[in-house]
Amino acid sequence: MKRAAILGVALLGACGSFEDPQIVLDLRYVAMTAEPPEQVFPFDPQDPPDSIEDLELVDFEVCARIGDPEGERGLDYVMHVCGRTGTRRCDETDRPSYEVARGSIEDPETAPTPQLACGTVHADAAFLLVLRDALEADVLAGFSGVDVQVDYEVTPQDGDDAPIFGSKRVRFAAKVPEERVANQNPTVSSIDVLVEGRDPWPLALGRCADQADPLHVAAGEQLHLIPVEPEGVHETYVVPTFDGGARMFTETLRYQWLATDGSWSRGETGGERDASGMVPPLDNKWRAPDDLEEPTRVTLWMIQRDERLGLSWFESCVVVDP
Repeated sequence: MKRAAILGVALLGACGSFEDPQIVLDLRYVAMTAEPPEQVFPFDPQDPPDSIEDLELVDFEVCARIGDPEGERGLDYVMHVCGRTGTRRCDETDRPSYEVARGSIEDPETAPTPQLACGTVHADAAFLLVLRDALEADVLAGFSGVDVQVDYEVTPQDGDDAPIFGSKRVRFAAKVPEERVANQNPTVSSIDVLVEGRDPWPLALGRCADQADPLHVAAGEQLHLIPVEPEGVHETYVVPTFDGGARMFTETLRYQWLATDGSWSRGETGGERDASGMVPPLDNKWRAPDDLEEPTRVTLWMIQRDERLGLSWFESCVVVDP
């Protein structure tokens, strides 16, 4: 019995040592956005067009916000585009893919200007090959749309860490039914802050490096953060049905919360209604760390997602005073 108790304590201690996924401690993707996130065009899957011009597509840009709070270093990145794969990487040699962009950014936390790893996918003949491949690989032959993906490989310039990989999907769909329109990235009017004894106010947005006078909080203090959604942000959209009709839906929005220190009450808020029809809460609470020896800047992120690959991210900074 004694040995079993000791083993139990050891196992509990080991479980407590796992890193909190909501806390960004080292090199990591925070968010990836595509603009536009979806394109809708006149297209007959049974009679694919001969040229990209027939599809009336436009170029789209994909950008990644990369977090790297430990140390100060530059980052190199390379991006490829391909049809959707199971590995989320453009690594299937028998399918068309190509390099979209290659570049470098300065340290994303300390550089004098915001640093995003971006690339533009041009609506040209090479991309048409990728789109056709995505259509051929889709089990529904593009009935409700197909996704292509842009993958990233980010490598620290100091060579201390291995590369990290990520990808962003972008949707392409036929204009069926006729009233179907493309998705847009969501947004918020503000992120309001509630602190006990004070009226709510909008949280200042921007990197710690860009805020001359960020919000100060005491060690262990809790902030109550509330996304304020503008009217119309929950888009209504239509999709085709197999019987030749259409169905209309209203988007739900989800919110992911990240920080470089402290703790969150919940990792995600928002989303679909529960079984009783109740709308889930959007707000979240962040508690400042209480084990600091000097004033410390902490980055907070809120990532907003809709259910059709739309995404926006918002960043702020607080100073925790011990």
